Amino acid sequence: MITDSVKTWGDAVAYTFKTKDSWRNGNGQKTARYNTQHFTNCVGNSYPLAKITPSVVNQACMDLADERGMSSSTQNRVISAISTVLKHCHRMEVWDKPVPKFERRKEGEHRRVWFTKEEVDKLAAAALDPYGREDLSHVLLAAAYTGMRQGELLKLRVKDIDFGSGQIHVGGREGFVTKASNYRAIPINKRIQNVLQGRCEYAKQSAYVFGDDWPSGKDQLIRAFKKVRNYSLNKEDVYTFHVLRHSFATWLGELGVPVRTIMELMGHKNIETTLIYLKATDQSRYDAIAGL
Repeated sequence: MITDSVKTWGDAVAYTFKTKDSWRNGNGQKTARYNTQHFTNCVGNSYPLAKITPSVVNQACMDLADERGMSSSTQNRVISAISTVLKHCHRMEVWDKPVPKFERRKEGEHRRVWFTKEEVDKLAAAALDPYGREDLSHVLLAAAYTGMRQGELLKLRVKDIDFGSGQIHVGGREGFVTKASNYRAIPINKRIQNVLQGRCEYAKQSAYVFGDDWPSGKDQLIRAFKKVRNYSLNKEDVYTFHVLRHSFATWLGELGVPVRTIMELMGHKNIETTLIYLKATDQSRYDAIAGL
């Protein structure tokens, strides 16, 4: 009899490690924990099992490729771990929904989603009204117009912003190294100039620019983002907070910015990550042909 006692990703993972012999006692336990944790980092423990669709898994894999430079083969191992968890819970009759079929990765096979500038403006406006969250509005704009990762934004300090040179220093400063273990400088876009100046004007150099607004970290920020996204754009779950970073790269690509420059601004280790990150829009294709 199906009991349907497992409802979230965190519940399902915990149940699988408790009841699946090869994961509980076998040699594969360490690898299984490693691979499931990657997906947990993308969606969180509280993510509903019913919402783990092929599009959500696809987006998570693209985020992992960007954040960690994860290869297609490693992404496939993460996908296998997700599938194993869902199938085990279904087989053990603690989850009664059909298990989706997740497509394995092939280079260049998947396209990224992104927000337009108008959609980002709607997100930022909705954060202010009706939600009254100026802090959320600010961090949304900063994410879209710098391409910084969530972790980088929450760890950004006042001392990392140089208004004299008009740059944000990401990594390379004492006490902070980026996830990609490299330094980069991002010019301050005029769209967020006043936002940054307002948040830094009376703050100590050691103060966080955004981090103090989100004491519970990424999960708290993601929950707030989802509310605003659902209210203002009614986008599906594949449009995550991380898509703001995708949008930054897409906008640069549409402007004809050289791929090497985009690679440096994004903090990618290799150009292949940047190439699969960019999405050619219909307009950019027309403009390319018109310029011949």
